[in-house]
Amino acid sequence: MPIDPSPETWKHANERQRDRALRSFSELRSRSVPAYTGPLFVDADTDATLQSPDEVARRTLVLRAVALRAEGVPKAEAIGIVRTLDLWETVSPSEKAFLECDTPSPEESQRLVWRLESIWLLMWALGYVEQLDWPSSVCDVPRLASLVGALETDPAFIKAAKLRPLSEILDAQDLIMRIHWAIRNAYVIEDGMIPVGLDWSQNDDWIPFTLSAEVRIVEQRHHTLNWLVNYPNPQNWDNVDTPS
Repeated sequence: MPIDPSPETWKHANERQRDRALRSFSELRSRSVPAYTGPLFVDADTDATLQSPDEVARRTLVLRAVALRAEGVPKAEAIGIVRTLDLWETVSPSEKAFLECDTPSPEESQRLVWRLESIWLLMWALGYVEQLDWPSSVCDVPRLASLVGALETDPAFIKAAKLRPLSEILDAQDLIMRIHWAIRNAYVIEDGMIPVGLDWSQNDDWIPFTLSAEVRIVEQRHHTLNWLVNYPNPQNWDNVDTPS
């Protein structure tokens, strides 16, 4: 059983940051997930700044267009979604290059299909998905398609968008940061092998890092949550970092 760090000793963390870390450690401990032993915490509630609700809604729709193109939807149709909804200024430089490419590579398309997990996270932040489960299985793609497809033509989706409380988003960011650290740690000390379901309490079912859907889910969630709280002050969606 891994030993949890002691947030009580973190002199640069406030009480809410320590409590948040303790909640994350409790969740990790239930699956014997290793935890970083030094001070590690997300920004304080008083310091974090969320993206605006309308910007989150716009990014959700842009990611839908990107994911659809990655799944094989024609270029004109994917770009048409962006232009019809007047979202071109929200599209990042790398997304523009992908959407405008006549023949995107299979590798890039496969990478961007995983943006479905980012959309799921944003729909949670906007209150359309009830909860974020442990990242051990892919999101409910049919439900996601139904949700976003219906909202795509609803003007109120952007204008009336509201976000969950900052504290809930920071809780999710803290937990995913620690899960991502455990994945990176396993990559180094376990020769690139990851337990299925990100459950270190079982010893028999491990797979290569490169074949793990859970790794891709965590990567998308971490990227998206860091973007949501503007960490570490990224210039745009492309420049988000996920240190842990």
